[in-house]
Amino acid sequence: MIKHIVMWKLKEFAEGKSRTENARILKIILEGLKNSIAQIRHIEVGININPSEDSYDVVSDG
Repeated sequence: MIKHIVMWKLKEFAEGKSRTENARILKIILEGLKNSIAQIRHIEVGININPSEDSYDVVSDG
């Protein structure tokens, strides 16, 4: 089994939405991949609740 950890830093505003809104949208999209891609057995997506310059906004572990 291969495990991937992917981290994203989002722009403050993009597509007319805030970083927080886009993080929530990204989380929903990534979690939905499990239903679309049979090879994905598990996916976990977290949103940073304590933002700082050094941290990432969204992290996926799957």
